[in-house]
Amino acid sequence: MCGALLLAASVCATAQIEAARAAFEKEDYANAYRLFKPIADQGSAEAQYRLGLMHKFGWGTERDHGAAARWLRAAAEQSHGEAQAELAVYYKDGRGVKRDLAEAAGWFRKAAEQGVGIAQLNLGRMYKDGSGVSKDLVEAYFWLSLAARQGYMDALSHRSSIAEVMSAADIKLAEARVDARSAKKIK
Repeated sequence: MCGALLLAASVCATAQIEAARAAFEKEDYANAYRLFKPIADQGSAEAQYRLGLMHKFGWGTERDHGAAARWLRAAAEQSHGEAQAELAVYYKDGRGVKRDLAEAAGWFRKAAEQGVGIAQLNLGRMYKDGSGVSKDLVEAYFWLSLAARQGYMDALSHRSSIAEVMSAADIKLAEARVDARSAKKIK
Protein backbone atom coordinates (compact mmCIF):
# COMPACT_ATOMS: atom_id res chain seq x y z
CA MET A 1 0.00 0.00 0.00
CA CYS A 2 2.79 2.46 0.89
CA GLY A 3 4.55 1.70 -2.41
CA ALA A 4 1.41 2.66 -4.31
CA LEU A 5 1.14 5.90 -2.35
CA LEU A 6 4.77 6.77 -3.09
CA LEU A 7 4.25 6.03 -6.78
CA ALA A 8 1.11 8.21 -6.86
CA ALA A 9 2.95 11.05 -5.11
CA SER A 10 5.82 10.74 -7.60
CA VAL A 11 3.44 10.82 -10.57
CA CYS A 12 1.68 13.86 -9.09
CA ALA A 13 4.99 15.70 -8.54
CA THR A 14 6.09 14.86 -12.10
CA ALA A 15 2.81 16.19 -13.50
CA GLN A 16 3.13 19.35 -11.41
CA ILE A 17 6.70 20.00 -12.55
CA GLU A 18 5.66 19.49 -16.18
CA ALA A 19 2.79 21.96 -15.72
CA ALA A 20 5.20 24.42 -14.08
CA ARG A 21 7.70 24.05 -16.95
CA ALA A 22 4.94 24.60 -19.50
CA ALA A 23 3.83 27.78 -17.70
CA PHE A 24 7.46 28.94 -17.51
CA GLU A 25 8.00 28.35 -21.25
CA LYS A 26 4.80 30.31 -22.02
CA GLU A 27 6.19 33.11 -19.83
CA ASP A 28 3.23 32.71 -17.46
CA TYR A 29 5.64 33.30 -14.63
CA ALA A 30 3.12 33.95 -11.86
CA ASN A 31 1.54 30.53 -12.49
CA ALA A 32 4.96 28.89 -12.93
CA TYR A 33 6.11 30.32 -9.59
CA ARG A 34 2.94 29.08 -7.87
CA LEU A 35 3.50 25.58 -9.29
CA PHE A 36 7.28 25.41 -8.76
CA LYS A 37 7.29 26.71 -5.16
CA PRO A 38 5.85 23.65 -3.35
CA ILE A 39 8.02 21.31 -5.41
CA ALA A 40 11.09 23.43 -4.62
CA ASP A 41 10.18 23.38 -0.93
CA GLN A 42 10.15 19.56 -1.16
CA GLY A 43 13.70 19.58 -2.55
CA SER A 44 13.37 19.46 -6.35
CA ALA A 45 16.63 20.83 -7.76
CA GLU A 46 14.98 21.78 -11.05
CA ALA A 47 12.22 23.71 -9.28
CA GLN A 48 14.78 25.40 -7.01
CA TYR A 49 16.83 26.42 -10.04
CA ARG A 50 13.77 27.86 -11.79
CA LEU A 51 12.78 29.83 -8.66
CA GLY A 52 16.32 31.17 -8.50
CA LEU A 53 16.04 32.43 -12.07
CA MET A 54 12.61 33.89 -11.39
CA HIS A 55 13.92 35.86 -8.41
CA LYS A 56 17.01 36.90 -10.40
CA PHE A 57 14.94 38.46 -13.17
CA GLY A 58 11.77 39.33 -11.26
CA TRP A 59 9.66 36.91 -13.29
CA GLY A 60 6.39 36.16 -11.49
CA THR A 61 7.82 37.37 -8.19
CA GLU A 62 9.84 40.27 -6.85
CA ARG A 63 13.38 40.65 -8.06
CA ASP A 64 15.44 39.57 -5.06
CA HIS A 65 19.07 38.57 -5.52
CA GLY A 66 19.34 37.20 -1.98
CA ALA A 67 16.39 34.86 -2.56
CA ALA A 68 17.77 33.97 -6.00
CA ALA A 69 21.13 33.03 -4.48
CA ARG A 70 19.46 30.89 -1.79
CA TRP A 71 17.38 28.94 -4.32
CA LEU A 72 20.32 28.57 -6.69
CA ARG A 73 22.50 27.27 -3.84
CA ALA A 74 19.85 24.72 -2.88
CA ALA A 75 19.82 23.40 -6.46
CA ALA A 76 23.60 23.71 -6.89
CA GLU A 77 24.22 21.61 -3.78
CA GLN A 78 22.23 18.86 -5.51
CA SER A 79 24.64 19.00 -8.49
CA HIS A 80 22.35 20.97 -10.81
CA GLY A 81 24.92 22.22 -13.34
CA GLU A 82 23.10 25.31 -14.56
CA ALA A 83 22.35 26.35 -10.97
CA GLN A 84 26.03 25.91 -10.11
CA ALA A 85 27.00 28.19 -13.00
CA GLU A 86 24.42 30.83 -12.01
CA LEU A 87 25.50 30.70 -8.36
CA ALA A 88 29.12 31.12 -9.45
CA VAL A 89 28.19 34.34 -11.25
CA TYR A 90 26.52 35.58 -8.07
CA TYR A 91 29.74 34.99 -6.12
CA LYS A 92 31.88 36.50 -8.88
CA ASP A 93 29.78 39.67 -8.95
CA GLY A 94 28.88 39.81 -5.25
CA ARG A 95 25.18 39.85 -6.05
CA GLY A 96 22.93 38.43 -3.33
CA VAL A 97 26.02 37.05 -1.55
CA LYS A 98 29.38 38.42 -0.44
CA ARG A 99 31.78 38.62 -3.37
CA ASP A 100 34.13 35.64 -3.23
CA LEU A 101 36.15 34.81 -6.33
CA ALA A 102 37.48 31.53 -4.93
CA GLU A 103 33.92 30.41 -4.19
CA ALA A 104 32.89 31.49 -7.69
CA ALA A 105 35.71 29.46 -9.22
CA GLY A 106 34.69 26.41 -7.18
CA TRP A 107 31.10 26.57 -8.43
CA PHE A 108 32.22 27.27 -12.00
CA ARG A 109 34.45 24.17 -11.80
CA LYS A 110 31.59 21.96 -10.60
CA ALA A 111 29.39 23.17 -13.46
CA ALA A 112 32.23 23.03 -16.01
CA GLU A 113 32.99 19.42 -15.09
CA GLN A 114 29.35 18.62 -15.88
CA GLY A 115 29.78 20.14 -19.34
CA VAL A 116 28.09 23.51 -18.79
CA GLY A 117 29.73 25.58 -21.54
CA ILE A 118 29.30 29.01 -20.01
CA ALA A 119 30.93 27.72 -16.82
CA GLN A 120 33.83 26.34 -18.86
CA LEU A 121 34.27 29.75 -20.49
CA ASN A 122 34.17 31.60 -17.17
CA LEU A 123 36.50 29.14 -15.46
CA GLY A 124 38.95 29.42 -18.35
CA ARG A 125 38.88 33.20 -18.04
CA MET A 126 39.50 32.96 -14.30
CA TYR A 127 42.58 30.76 -14.87
CA LYS A 128 43.74 33.13 -17.63
CA ASP A 129 43.56 36.12 -15.29
CA GLY A 130 44.42 34.40 -12.01
CA SER A 131 41.07 35.52 -10.63
CA GLY A 132 39.98 33.41 -7.64
CA VAL A 133 42.50 30.74 -8.68
CA SER A 134 46.21 30.68 -9.37
CA LYS A 135 46.98 31.87 -12.88
CA ASP A 136 47.45 28.75 -15.02
CA LEU A 137 47.51 29.14 -18.79
CA VAL A 138 47.41 25.40 -19.49
CA GLU A 139 44.29 25.07 -17.35
CA ALA A 140 42.82 28.20 -18.99
CA TYR A 141 43.53 26.83 -22.48
CA PHE A 142 41.91 23.51 -21.55
CA TRP A 143 38.64 25.04 -20.27
CA LEU A 144 38.48 27.61 -23.05
CA SER A 145 38.93 24.86 -25.63
CA LEU A 146 36.03 22.90 -24.14
CA ALA A 147 33.84 26.01 -24.17
CA ALA A 148 34.80 26.72 -27.79
CA ARG A 149 33.76 23.21 -28.77
CA GLN A 150 30.31 24.06 -27.41
CA GLY A 151 30.08 27.16 -29.59
CA TYR A 152 31.24 29.86 -27.17
CA MET A 153 33.13 32.04 -29.62
CA ASP A 154 34.49 34.30 -26.87
CA ALA A 155 36.49 31.29 -25.76
CA LEU A 156 38.38 31.27 -29.05
CA SER A 157 39.56 34.85 -28.69
CA HIS A 158 40.65 34.30 -25.08
CA ARG A 159 42.40 31.08 -26.04
CA SER A 160 44.18 32.78 -28.94
CA SER A 161 45.48 35.55 -26.72
CA ILE A 162 47.01 33.13 -24.22
CA ALA A 163 48.34 30.79 -26.92
CA GLU A 164 50.60 33.66 -28.04
CA VAL A 165 52.49 33.50 -24.73
CA MET A 166 52.34 29.72 -24.16
CA SER A 167 55.02 27.26 -25.16
CA ALA A 168 54.23 24.70 -27.85
CA ALA A 169 54.64 21.98 -25.22
CA ASP A 170 52.06 23.59 -22.92
CA ILE A 171 49.58 23.97 -25.77
CA LYS A 172 50.12 20.33 -26.71
CA LEU A 173 49.55 19.28 -23.08
CA ALA A 174 46.29 21.26 -22.88
CA GLU A 175 45.07 19.89 -26.22
CA ALA A 176 45.86 16.34 -25.12
CA ARG A 177 43.69 16.89 -22.02
CA VAL A 178 40.85 18.18 -24.22
CA ASP A 179 41.16 15.16 -26.52
CA ALA A 180 41.27 12.77 -23.55
CA ARG A 181 38.16 14.33 -22.07
CA SER A 182 36.35 14.15 -25.40
CA ALA A 183 37.33 10.50 -25.85
CA LYS A 184 36.07 9.73 -22.36
CA LYS A 185 32.66 11.25 -23.18
CA ILE A 186 32.34 9.21 -26.39
CA LYS A 187 32.72 5.86 -24.60
